[in-house]
Amino acid sequence: MRKLFIVFWAICIVNISTSGQSSHPNLVITGEDAANIKVHLGSVPLFDKSLQLAKDFVESAMNSRIDVPYPKDPGGGYTHERHKQNYNEMYNAGILYSVTGDERYAVFIKSMLDEYAELYPQLGRHPQGKKQTPGRMFWQSLNETVWLLHTIQAYDCIYDWLSESDRNNYEQNIFIPMSEFFINECTHEFDLIHNHGTWIVAAVGMAGYVIGNDDYVEMALHGSKKDGKSGFIAQLDNLFSPDGYYTEGGYYVRYALWPFFIFAEVIHNNQPELEIYNYRDQILKKALYSALQVTYTDGTFIPINDALKEKTWLSPELIFATNFVYAHYGQDRQLLSIVKLHDQVSLTGPGMMAARDLSDDKPVPEFNWKSVEYTDGPEGNMGGVGILRYGTPEDQETLLMKYGSHGLSHGHFDKLTFCFYDQAREIIQDYGAARFLNVEQKFGGRYLEENNTYAKQTVAHNTVVVDQKSQFSGIRSESEKYHAYRYCFNSDKPDFQYVSAKEDKAYPGVNQHRTMILVNDDKLYRPVVIDVYRINSGISHEYDLPFYYMGHFIYSNFRYDAYTKQRSLMGDDNGYQHLWKEAMGKPDSTSQLTWWNGKRFYSLTINTSRTDEIYFTRIGGSDPEFNLRNEPGFIVRKRDKNTVFVSVLEPHGIFDPTLEFTKDSYSTFKDIIVLSSDEKYTAVNIKGNNNINWIITIANADADPGSQHELSAADKILKWTGPVAVHK
Repeated sequence: MRKLFIVFWAICIVNISTSGQSSHPNLVITGEDAANIKVHLGSVPLFDKSLQLAKDFVESAMNSRIDVPYPKDPGGGYTHERHKQNYNEMYNAGILYSVTGDERYAVFIKSMLDEYAELYPQLGRHPQGKKQTPGRMFWQSLNETVWLLHTIQAYDCIYDWLSESDRNNYEQNIFIPMSEFFINECTHEFDLIHNHGTWIVAAVGMAGYVIGNDDYVEMALHGSKKDGKSGFIAQLDNLFSPDGYYTEGGYYVRYALWPFFIFAEVIHNNQPELEIYNYRDQILKKALYSALQVTYTDGTFIPINDALKEKTWLSPELIFATNFVYAHYGQDRQLLSIVKLHDQVSLTGPGMMAARDLSDDKPVPEFNWKSVEYTDGPEGNMGGVGILRYGTPEDQETLLMKYGSHGLSHGHFDKLTFCFYDQAREIIQDYGAARFLNVEQKFGGRYLEENNTYAKQTVAHNTVVVDQKSQFSGIRSESEKYHAYRYCFNSDKPDFQYVSAKEDKAYPGVNQHRTMILVNDDKLYRPVVIDVYRINSGISHEYDLPFYYMGHFIYSNFRYDAYTKQRSLMGDDNGYQHLWKEAMGKPDSTSQLTWWNGKRFYSLTINTSRTDEIYFTRIGGSDPEFNLRNEPGFIVRKRDKNTVFVSVLEPHGIFDPTLEFTKDSYSTFKDIIVLSSDEKYTAVNIKGNNNINWIITIANADADPGSQHELSAADKILKWTGPVAVHK
């Protein structure tokens, strides 16, 4: 079906006029959109507010001197930021001209394009160019594609107003040479299945639609060789799983959705017969909903892979995506709750529709965060992520476990990792990325070296490290060959949810199986997370399991030696060189560590023995430029052939500094015993106060939810159905 679709598309491409479209604007906003917007101006408050923001921005620019400087700075530097400002000013001025007809906006765009038509032909590769993909106007070609995507829309908006000689000047000196640069000198990036590839093909394709260049449009859709192995359609086919999960993770789907939806809207406006919004079973709709689900309830994207924690679904990229999905997929009113939070809409036809519907008298339901599993990979057979949730959006526990593919160039060596949120806070964190975006002093805003030496390494994540080495020896090409395996996922009962996955390629000869269970009980303050991490190998290894907790350490039930006068590093490489060893303890039996965060305490109770070690660590070693955040963690170390890490993560108690009141600051749980573990079953006994005496059973080789199991453990015959059970 996809091949037939591509052939059909290729036939339709032939019908695109080579002399430019008959009417403009014809990209994201059309003449019909502009006319409809004019009719409703003054009667749709949120759209009027959004338009006024654009007016204020552009009017301020028009009262200032136009500056088109010769490029010299990396990200965050003046020339970099100035060219970004310029494309935003031109883009907004173009929309305002289309909607109001005020020629001052067209004159402003023309004046700036005159400057760029003189500048661009003079440019060689950027002096601060990124080694792999330098641009001409910007240090990396990615920024240049974003410039083109915005500026071609401004040009489109004033196309009919300009003289033929003006159009010829801009096309011959800006849009054609820039497009040719992307196609011929950035071919690798143009054909890359990656968010950079999405941006570049969207920009060139949009230029093709405006100036009537069939070749640009066809290459944007089907790759530089027009063979369908790359280009926009291949991006839709390969970057999303069938249920919409984006392989680079939540942070980067936020960024990628912008060109995906912008270009989809352009295709829809120029060739509606292609039904781009229905392509691949409405994959773009699924992409937005999955992107929204991989956030916490404050809208923060859960930071797996390269991610900056400041990004939320309030980012401008999501404004376009939310508006377009609302307009093209049945006006799901829960999306209006996000539009309301955005407090702004795109200045487009779909933006007007969303704003109008938000102002009616019908109820607007909250967005429904839910426990959900997403597959990874184009066919959905490359593992995935599982998200377990409990509670209201105001105070929700959220557990995410990652067991998918590497995640392309922005992926980390972190298979079977997890992170945990509560009280609208990170409790067990993923570090995310080592980068200060657009901060010139920090390596020009680029990814820092510590992103490779620490943030991507396995020890930076809450997953097992074998012999102090990263998964796949830290070799990305090896990691991309393999993925973890989904074992089971169940969220049918809010009080008993679980996710389980396996991995057997990250370390030669080492098989890993992790099962995480969210369990609620009326004897507890909050649901707890039970984590059963089983490891098998034919030879003995050193196994480290880190937990990067957020908060202030309060208590441990074992003695430890704190290194208060002199610290050493946890190791020499693979990320260990960035961890300070602050203390070390050798527990006798079950270990417990408690910390405080917000209005609650959190305890990690974990099975240990006298041969195990627990390290108190802090990020920031071997970091002379202070690029890393100095955050704490625990590492539990075991040595054996086969082992099982079992832990209970428990939120408990109350801390109220205003009333100077503390209650139940000690954990409920006291003891964890692994009763048995083999290829077929694992059984664990967990004991605590309030007569808590649970046995956790896991069927290690049969994930069928209908299978019946029987096991003798703790002098009992335990029977259950399905892969995971808690016997209370």
